[in-house]
Amino acid sequence: MNKIESVQRRIKIRSFVKKLFLTLVIYGIAILYFSPILYMFLSGFKTEQQAVMPSIFFKPTLSTYRRVLSDPTMYQYLRNSLFQVFFGTVISLCLGIPAAFALVFGRLKKRESAGKYYLWFITTILLPPVAVLIPLFIWYQQFRLINTPYGLLAAYIGFHIPIVVWMVHSFFSDLPKEIFEAAEIDGCTKFQRMTRMAIPLARTGIISAALLVAVFIWNEFFLGFNLTGNPTATLPVYMARFREQQGQFVAQLSASSTISVLPAIILGWMTQKALVKGLVVGAVKG
Repeated sequence: MNKIESVQRRIKIRSFVKKLFLTLVIYGIAILYFSPILYMFLSGFKTEQQAVMPSIFFKPTLSTYRRVLSDPTMYQYLRNSLFQVFFGTVISLCLGIPAAFALVFGRLKKRESAGKYYLWFITTILLPPVAVLIPLFIWYQQFRLINTPYGLLAAYIGFHIPIVVWMVHSFFSDLPKEIFEAAEIDGCTKFQRMTRMAIPLARTGIISAALLVAVFIWNEFFLGFNLTGNPTATLPVYMARFREQQGQFVAQLSASSTISVLPAIILGWMTQKALVKGLVVGAVKG
């Protein structure tokens, strides 16, 4: 019995050491990834002199946040970002969900056409914005869409509809087609099958797609910088103002960056269960 007990103790000690080691490794990686955000957050409570010379111990101050929040132009950029995120996400969903539904449950003349169209949407996601910036800029100039919120909104919708189609398509594909065939026999129209059956059953994937699109539009800088001016630019463009010829305002940049990431963090925290479930399930189904 003593030998058996000693062996069991050794096994327990080994398992405890393994769990402790894995826990420390996971926390170490988490701290490593979180350290830039923590540094940005703490730098917002420093003066510009303190931020230029990084130090662990410093006297915190709210003067930098007051300076950033007292700037009336920041709220203009914030309104522009909220406008782009709200309407860009809503319109992308309104156009992407019917497209995904048509690719899964639609009846095309050729059976292989649905796969080709879906592949076209997938390959469009890989297209970088810089590849189409020049023709897009020329086209926008001709139609006077430069420096307008609607021109930037159209670009965001075009770039993010494929993401909605890609994510929602995998959820629609997993739905049993028999229930849709039975609903069609009972006289249910395509629009009713989509709104009353497909969307409620795939709401997790739709929420995940909406969150991704909202975060992508909120963080987008390249198109916002090149297609808009000061009256219509978004919040990431506003943060680029803190790097000027006379130097970079690290403290103000950190404070404005902290304010800009708070909505995305809060939204992700509130919907983390649906987001994780949607991404994991969508990856397995895809």
